[in-house]
Amino acid sequence: MSISRTRRMTAAAVTASLALAGLAVAGSTTGSALAAEEAASGAVLLAPYYTEADVTGDDQVTTDDLDVVEAAIGTTDADAGWADVSAADTDDDGEITSADLADVAMRMLYDDGSFDVVEASAVQMQAAMNAGVVTAVELTQAYLDRIAALDTTVIDTDGVTGEEDTDRALNSIITTGDEDALAAAAESDAYRAEHGGPRSMLDGIPVLLKDNYDTEDMPTSAGNGTWADNQTETDAFMVSGLRSAGAVILGKASLDEFAYGFSSQFTTLSERGGTVYVASPYDTERTAGGSSGGTGASIAANLGAIGFGTDTGGSIRNPSTYNQLVGIRPTVGLASRDGIVPLALTQDTGGPIARSVADAAIALDAVTGVDGNDPVTEEQEGLVPDSYTSYLDPTALEGTTIGYLTSMVGTNATTTRLFEQAKADLEAQGATVVEIDTSTDNPLAATLSEGSGSTNEFNHDLNDYIDAHLDADETVRSLQGLIDDGWMAPSRIGTYQTRADVTQEQYETWMSTHTVAIENGEEVTTGLMDDYGLDALMYPSGNPYSTQSTNLRLSPNTGMPAVTVPMGQATEADGTITGAGVNLELLGRNYTEGDLIGYAYDYEQATEHRTTPALYGEIDGDVFAGTGSDETAEAGDGSVTVDAPESVSAGERFTVTVSTDAADLYAYGVDLDYDTSVVKVVKGGVETPSTGERWVDRTPGSLSLTHTKLGTSPSDNGETTLVTYTFKAKRAGATGIDVTSVSTVDSTGATTDADADETAPTVTKRKTGTAVAAVAQRVGNGSKVRAAAVVVADDDAAPNGRVTFFVAGERVGSKRLSEGTATVTVRTSRKGRAVVKAVYSGTAKYTRSVDRTRVSAR
Repeated sequence: MSISRTRRMTAAAVTASLALAGLAVAGSTTGSALAAEEAASGAVLLAPYYTEADVTGDDQVTTDDLDVVEAAIGTTDADAGWADVSAADTDDDGEITSADLADVAMRMLYDDGSFDVVEASAVQMQAAMNAGVVTAVELTQAYLDRIAALDTTVIDTDGVTGEEDTDRALNSIITTGDEDALAAAAESDAYRAEHGGPRSMLDGIPVLLKDNYDTEDMPTSAGNGTWADNQTETDAFMVSGLRSAGAVILGKASLDEFAYGFSSQFTTLSERGGTVYVASPYDTERTAGGSSGGTGASIAANLGAIGFGTDTGGSIRNPSTYNQLVGIRPTVGLASRDGIVPLALTQDTGGPIARSVADAAIALDAVTGVDGNDPVTEEQEGLVPDSYTSYLDPTALEGTTIGYLTSMVGTNATTTRLFEQAKADLEAQGATVVEIDTSTDNPLAATLSEGSGSTNEFNHDLNDYIDAHLDADETVRSLQGLIDDGWMAPSRIGTYQTRADVTQEQYETWMSTHTVAIENGEEVTTGLMDDYGLDALMYPSGNPYSTQSTNLRLSPNTGMPAVTVPMGQATEADGTITGAGVNLELLGRNYTEGDLIGYAYDYEQATEHRTTPALYGEIDGDVFAGTGSDETAEAGDGSVTVDAPESVSAGERFTVTVSTDAADLYAYGVDLDYDTSVVKVVKGGVETPSTGERWVDRTPGSLSLTHTKLGTSPSDNGETTLVTYTFKAKRAGATGIDVTSVSTVDSTGATTDADADETAPTVTKRKTGTAVAAVAQRVGNGSKVRAAAVVVADDDAAPNGRVTFFVAGERVGSKRLSEGTATVTVRTSRKGRAVVKAVYSGTAKYTRSVDRTRVSAR
């Protein structure tokens, strides 16, 4: 499909562009995929929190950074080389400390704690996959299981919503691509295993698409029953970008038929003449909004990680506000519309719907790019950042000026209350909020009253899509044909007939005025922002389960980007709809999505308004056990104990264990001294059972251990072994073992020095026993006699050393033990009995021992 440059162009130019662009790309099937692949983001999360402590120059914190920081502990800003590690001085005290090491470690994308699918963010998913707690295949299967268990099941709402039971299910998903999704997830796992990390922040993340995005592996129905089996040959440009980034395309979400409306009624899954409705996961008696209602409902109900919708007149932002989600309607031209079933190309754009601003930013990274099949995308060149995640700054609002029009707030009790609170919250984050004076004139009135292009553009734009993308096997190939076929929402047939009756002349007349109106709308709105020195405009995206006047038109009627973020929920005191969500919308100048993302992120992090639908909580299989700490353990008092034997025998191996009754233990250090002449540390003799990274600095007679958790891994609590040392006693004496220092760091960075027990084992010699015997007990006078001494220690070892032999009190020889035995040959010197004595003189390890035997000479 070749999409015309429908912004800032006359009708004649539009017609020419259509024809020329169509010729230019004829036969090309790879342009979108290549552009999307080039646009796919890298594996680095560029949010300042994750990059500002990097000391190795790769814009992320890895164990390589931790190695550098650990080696620099003790370095101050007065030392040479400070510039190389100053980024790790996160507390700005001019010295690299263990607290800095812990804080830097927290900035890794890693979490070995338990993982819960419900409400998990893409960042949390990547951290859990990096730690091996969950795989992309397991994650994908968990979402498929949730869809199977929840999407078409009628949920008992008694006592939850305050409404009577309803027979409406969620109905948010049209189809899933189980086998293909699991295969893509397996490929993601293989890539991670081979390369040690993901190819992007979307790698392995299950994504749901509104069913007007073309997918080569699933039909694209646009919510219409006639086209239920429309299998396109290629992916939409944006879908190609998602796949290139490693995203797992989980399935296709329900929508208002042909993306028209705010109630998400469609016919793909209905009988002819029927209609299926998408319900709100917060209250199934109510709609999920539209037209991207299936995306909104499914993401809110945790049936997918991130969703994509389209927005012509509010279809991303309306379901976002109904479902307490974040939605981004990008500048028209930031993301190609090629391969998306159109409604009105002067206003159409695709964009993410997510549970958090960070997830929406991550998703947006993968779908930008210039596409020859959508010429308006050429305008973005040089205006797209390396990653929208670089704007995820919790101080982004500081110093900004945000404006609002009272006329856009309305009079709804919930909306006005929440909007007033939002103003205060923005100011608390450092923004200046100003009211735009409309006492004599509302400069945005004309823009807000401009109609949607869907009436006059739909028939024309749909025909272009049919020619370029529709499955060749589909026999119904026009809007009029779809109406005549009758498999269409009955309540919408009249609307579609009106659109089918629009002539080419009417279309061109509309385009000649509407494109100018959009251009004027952008000029007026930007001028207003300039006059007031505004960084963004703010207004409610809607009221509880309803739209707010014409607010949603401002973005499409100017082409300017908007981000919507949860602002709070209705309370019983409001007298509206208790629990219903309302969103705050921020609008900015063209291609300032990054700034808007930053403002929305700052506001979101400060307020945390989103809630989880009580009807669609955790099911079996949602939680994956962590590999790290026992998260059920209760915090202790932080006391430290040292367990070691009071005494050991020479040659014996023994352990010294340092433990703590941990209280939020994230990192720690242990220093230990010992006497190298008495004991030695065996190979592999420093063990730290806690998960994370550790360093051991060894000097003669001392060990310095540093250990830290990684990323958002849970801290240790309760009885926790810090380190176990294994020694071998070399000789008798005082071991000198002394735990000289134990310091702990909690998850807030607070450092505590603990007192350790004084325990210094003493090494004693091993007891031995010597047995001596003569070969013959009776010999002739002057005969030779061989005597043998066997020395055995109490550890059943064969001691070394020497045995001295005496006959009748006279020393006759000294022999070295071999495998515990020494022999000597003596000659009897006179008749009668003689005593043969063997004396084992002992060593540093073994005690002295003696034995005697008698020999008779005739």
